[in-house]
Amino acid sequence: MEIKHICVIGAGISGLVTTKTFIEEGYDVTVFEKQKGLGGVWEKSRSYPGLTTQNTGDTYSFSDYPMPASYPEWPTAEDMQNYLNSYADNFGVLERIRFQTEVTNVSRKTGEQPGWIVTIRVNEKEEKHEFDFVLVCNGIFSTPKLPSLLGREEFAASGGRVLHSTEFNDASIIEGKRVVVVGFGKSACDIATVAANTARESTLIFRQPLWKIPRFFLGLVNLKYILLTRFSEAWFPWRQMGRLERLLHTLGKPLVWAFWRTNETLLRLQFGLDSCGMLPEQPMNQVNCQITIAHPDFFKYVHSGKIQAIKTSLAKFIPGGVELATGQQLQADIVIFGTGFRQELPFLEEEYRRQVVDEDGNFSLYRYLIHPNIPQMGFVGYNSSLYSQLTSEVSAWWLLEYVKGNLLLPSPSAMYEEMAANMDWMKTQYHRVVAKATCIFSFSLRYTEQLMEDMGANNQLGVWKGISQIMMPVDSSLYNKLRQELKSQRLTNVNDSPTNESNHSELEVGG
Repeated sequence: MEIKHICVIGAGISGLVTTKTFIEEGYDVTVFEKQKGLGGVWEKSRSYPGLTTQNTGDTYSFSDYPMPASYPEWPTAEDMQNYLNSYADNFGVLERIRFQTEVTNVSRKTGEQPGWIVTIRVNEKEEKHEFDFVLVCNGIFSTPKLPSLLGREEFAASGGRVLHSTEFNDASIIEGKRVVVVGFGKSACDIATVAANTARESTLIFRQPLWKIPRFFLGLVNLKYILLTRFSEAWFPWRQMGRLERLLHTLGKPLVWAFWRTNETLLRLQFGLDSCGMLPEQPMNQVNCQITIAHPDFFKYVHSGKIQAIKTSLAKFIPGGVELATGQQLQADIVIFGTGFRQELPFLEEEYRRQVVDEDGNFSLYRYLIHPNIPQMGFVGYNSSLYSQLTSEVSAWWLLEYVKGNLLLPSPSAMYEEMAANMDWMKTQYHRVVAKATCIFSFSLRYTEQLMEDMGANNQLGVWKGISQIMMPVDSSLYNKLRQELKSQRLTNVNDSPTNESNHSELEVGG
């Protein structure tokens, strides 16, 4: 069937680049976004004070739309909001977005013109719309996760406030207050640092310390030269490694071991992890998506006592404060949870949701993009990578080729085998399924190149194997150049064909 009308759910990074990709090819795209503004995690109402990117700006921009040179090396949340709004406006995406519109149900429509019925809620009113194809771009950071603890009502009655990190948008609310922050991810440690400068007291409660990376290793080397290169990825194993990588992770295992222990030693020395009781138990190469960038002042404040860090868990709320698992009670005016997000698809029809998400909450998709038994639907951003803007962009290109019938995909049974093998590998490699099987931190660039190969870039990718492209930070503009070459090549092939028709996949769109 011909695909014309497309629904995009979510106007974060994934939704914006996906919409831009499809409207450039002439599709009629409608975007539903439940927030007042675009940007997803960068949307103004969800951004906490002091929030910055983890990547440097030059490694966190779209391939055909670099960030302004005037931006700081680590752009702020405001910078990101301006950048994404400018991107959406420049490419005609903004006019396609319906803000403050929540998708409540997506159900299958059968018949002569199969597709999807998307139910939305706008101003307490319900509407139903029909689409030929649905692209789910609500991401893995859309639903805040808050633990259910006893005593919250009593704490609130005594004047206390409980917030998730996405609800902490104004530093003035913690001025002169006793603040307890729960968690050890980026948001928790950032907010504890902000509170150390603003609040009366800043206390961080965490169960286990996690590895953190400085912006500059030893105060000298920018992290992008250490973490954001193809060379750095080679030290992580992958299911589909090349010959040299297989050699490195077999005969070269002692070298791999020494590489990671050296990095750990550098971090222990630079941050003083042993003396402040924040040395992680797991090796760096086994934690994957739990590695985050440290706020420049975080460890300094921990060592000085400006941040009181306590390794335990929160047991319950009490009037005027909290009680820890150790029995210790702390006075608190505001408790902020930096405890992450739930990954779920509450709006998807139950029959299909069960196929995407298993009983343990793990997501299973072919290439993290489609499910072989769910027709006319794709997912963008259901992978947590070091380069979310790039992986989402290349994913959108892949799905465009999928919708147009230009991909030669394996049979559904082969897709299921690949999905199962990937899940088993992640369980074996990390002793559990990392981030609900959506974490591609250790093979982000390999993944994008795998997608490019699916699109026919096998030969062109060889030019990237030079030493400069292996050792230097990723240059996203190269992907755009490669894509333009592929489009030009495909157009030439079509024009040269006697029938003037494109080669379509053996698998129909979505199944």
